[in-house]
Amino acid sequence: MTTKTENELIRPLNLWNALPREGYRSLEKISTNQSWYSVYRIDPQTLVISEDGQFDENVSYLVMGEKRAALIDTGDNLADLRELVRGLTSLPVFVLNTHRHLDHIGANYLFDEVWAFDHRVSREAAALGVPQPHVLEVIQPGSLCKEIPAPFYEKAYCIPPYRITHWVRDGETIDLGGRTLEAIHTPGHSPDHLCFYEGRTRYLWTGDIFYTGCVYTHLPWGDLDVFLRTYEKLLERYDEFGLLMPSHNDPCIDKSVLREMHALALQARRGEGTYEAGEGGMRKYRGSCFSLVIGEKQADR
Repeated sequence: MTTKTENELIRPLNLWNALPREGYRSLEKISTNQSWYSVYRIDPQTLVISEDGQFDENVSYLVMGEKRAALIDTGDNLADLRELVRGLTSLPVFVLNTHRHLDHIGANYLFDEVWAFDHRVSREAAALGVPQPHVLEVIQPGSLCKEIPAPFYEKAYCIPPYRITHWVRDGETIDLGGRTLEAIHTPGHSPDHLCFYEGRTRYLWTGDIFYTGCVYTHLPWGDLDVFLRTYEKLLERYDEFGLLMPSHNDPCIDKSVLREMHALALQARRGEGTYEAGEGGMRKYRGSCFSLVIGEKQADR
């Protein structure tokens, strides 16, 4: 069996040929004064903000109530997200982080209110940010298909520290005025990971627990067994959910993929089925519109 590097395992060939992705084709595109972000309307009070010029294709969501708006994740900090959001709503905006990985916290420092799950890793991320050279993976050769808007200084690029103003609890309800989100603790990809659920629309914002692409449990603090328990927790509420709103690639995904991912993760845990081998014992299992990458010693054999 050929062993691939991590980049070969997780980065598809001809990535940019897939743009715009299928999930956006039925959505209204909103004109803005920024070239970096692509903004689409899911419904009158829910917008998706895509960084489709960078490999990770980070997706943020602006969820607007009557009194305030939640910005779910803030991307890579390659352009002025705060200025973009100011042009999209006059409501006061606060950040809801799904988790502390750098591609979700990049512009946190630009906002006065940041909410996150209380865990050692989220506290460390807020206190330290992400300095160079670690952040440079975002702009490495082959990672961009758009020009980063000026002014951008590669030598100064980093994720600055930020202040978390509220620690979110599992099961906490978040009132936006006329809209209520429920926070669901969903570790496995990262121990501080949260999903957010809105009963009225039946949207489930899944962060990195599910998206169309390579979902990881091999990163530091990732845990396949915990990931499986998270999926069991979500599947207990399967009938409540409608569309999934992931933090990468396509929005508006049918919930049926939750069952498929759970089955694939069980297969991977048992060491069954076919997979692509990567360096350091990584394994990539393929689903219908996604893959699962697990780490060494996360499978039975």
